[in-house]
Amino acid sequence: DLKQFAFDIGLGKIAMALKGSVADGNLDATLTSPLINSVDVPVALPLAKPVIVRNFHVTAKAKSPLPQGVPPLELADVTDLGLDIVLGNSVLNVKGTVAGGHAKVNITSPVINTADVPMALPFKKPVDIKDLQMAAELKGQEARVNNLSFQLFGGHTKAQAGMTLDPSAPPFNGKVVVQGLQLGPALDALGSDQVSISGTAGMDFAMGGRGFSLPDLTKALEGVGHVAVKDGKIEGVNLIQEALSLLQLVGLSPDNVKVTAFSTIETDLRIKEGIINVQRLLMDSHDFQATGEGTVGFDQTLNLKVKLNLSQALSQKISGSSQAARLALAGGRLNVPLLVTGTVQAPSYGLDSKALTGKVQEQVKEKVKEALGDLLKGSTKPDDLKQKGQDLLNGLLGQ
Repeated sequence: DLKQFAFDIGLGKIAMALKGSVADGNLDATLTSPLINSVDVPVALPLAKPVIVRNFHVTAKAKSPLPQGVPPLELADVTDLGLDIVLGNSVLNVKGTVAGGHAKVNITSPVINTADVPMALPFKKPVDIKDLQMAAELKGQEARVNNLSFQLFGGHTKAQAGMTLDPSAPPFNGKVVVQGLQLGPALDALGSDQVSISGTAGMDFAMGGRGFSLPDLTKALEGVGHVAVKDGKIEGVNLIQEALSLLQLVGLSPDNVKVTAFSTIETDLRIKEGIINVQRLLMDSHDFQATGEGTVGFDQTLNLKVKLNLSQALSQKISGSSQAARLALAGGRLNVPLLVTGTVQAPSYGLDSKALTGKVQEQVKEKVKEALGDLLKGSTKPDDLKQKGQDLLNGLLGQ
């Protein structure tokens, strides 16, 4: 037995103090260090810049001698773990315990600037992650984040996740809920330079997979989610202009700016085998309503079918100036079926000729049905019917 022991430990420039006691087969020990710099750690760490640990302390209890052949987390119970991780001007406070091989850790930080993070992030400019809170646990091979929350781009994010530790391709699952995210600043920080969307976004996702490399995610990631964006703009494209130019109705758009303003964009999403299936897409604007469906690939390729329904007032204005536009009328509104291809950053717009042909056939059937009805009622004459047929033909030919 050792009623009391105390040692000073030096690892290069790292100074640590170990003190405690061994009595009746029980070991009690406390290890402390005022400062640990990652550059002084005698093993290579995958860090792009130094990390400093301050106020490190850990208090542990174990059997003496230490048991053999047990997992590391079962060697001792940790009653108190604490440290501050200093990343430049950002600080994370870490507290934790280990009991019966079950480790629990809580991490908090009032603000983290991404410029201080010692690893590559997808942001093109520094941003602040505020009010970070995380509660995680590890038991055996099962790791779980019970709560992760933070504020970013004006919005609040909450998440939960679980993972089985596997060196090849760890299986995982998780849920994410985002509210109030400002898309404009988010995409600006990510460096989007072609089509940019602004607005206030909310989203929720539930997903699971195995492995984190792109091939692993493409093969195994599955999930469902919902996205809604309110009161925003799509910069770089004017959907009404695109639709009218495809109908060869140049100069009839209410404005010439490359912007599409909207009050709502909303859709359900399903992820499987590297494809994001867009379901029940709805877009509301002052001048139109759009519905659609299709796919977005992990490689950002687009394959969407969108039906653009212009407002009644705008439809009447346009159809009054063009015979061709009248062919796309349905219920008094101009209906333009679009195909959106290309990539997320460089979308391409085309006319869904198959859908448009169907609309024309419906119109012809409706006109013929109406004309025959008038003839049977005696409210029109054969010569008038002939003239209506000629007018319909002229409309189809754009004359």
